[in-house]
Amino acid sequence: MVLIKLTDGNGWVWSPVELTTDLANDVQSKLGDGCKVKHIVSPNKIHHYFLKQWSERYPDAMIYSPPGLEGRKVVENITFDARLMDDDDDDDDDDDDGGGGASTATKTAYGADIRQVIFHGSFAMEEVVFYHCPSRTAIIGDLIQRFPEEECTGFLGQMMKLDGLVGENGSTPKEWRLSFWGKDNRAKARAARDRLLSWKPDRLVVAHGSCVEGGASDVIARALSWM
Repeated sequence: MVLIKLTDGNGWVWSPVELTTDLANDVQSKLGDGCKVKHIVSPNKIHHYFLKQWSERYPDAMIYSPPGLEGRKVVENITFDARLMDDDDDDDDDDDDGGGGASTATKTAYGADIRQVIFHGSFAMEEVVFYHCPSRTAIIGDLIQRFPEEECTGFLGQMMKLDGLVGENGSTPKEWRLSFWGKDNRAKARAARDRLLSWKPDRLVVAHGSCVEGGASDVIARALSWM
């Protein structure tokens, strides 16, 4: 997971892991007295396992739903406050959908610190990628996986290598790539990639594998060159 202390002093949590007492104490220590977790996001529909824990621990926090997660049986006990959307969508109002679900919050309360873009075009799963402006850091869940070669041994390691997920650049699982089927869908994915690269990220945080401390734009461009 990622914890960011926003410029307003409050906390933004990405892809939360199991919330132990030690972790909760560490989060509060990082944020400081008087600051709270205010925003909790999932990058895609499969990074949801501990959202319930966090929503109960931080009842004042906004819980944001990525495309495809709201309405799934696995999250039927979670109340989502807003849906994640591209931060340049032309929608100035956070209107409710009329059906009791989350509002379509395009102008997020953390927008001064964090940009976001959705990789549209997949019939299997779409992912929201984030960019922390002050640290020039891209934050990616499953779209880029880059495991160290020395850790990928045996049969599973060989399968990961064949899937393009091992090494300096890494990439997207091949079966997920195939779900961006057709010229138009690939074009949607490329548009999201180009928008991410236009922010010129220097650092990269990934959920699976090694992070990047410098030159992240080049790594991202190579990893997503299949688009």
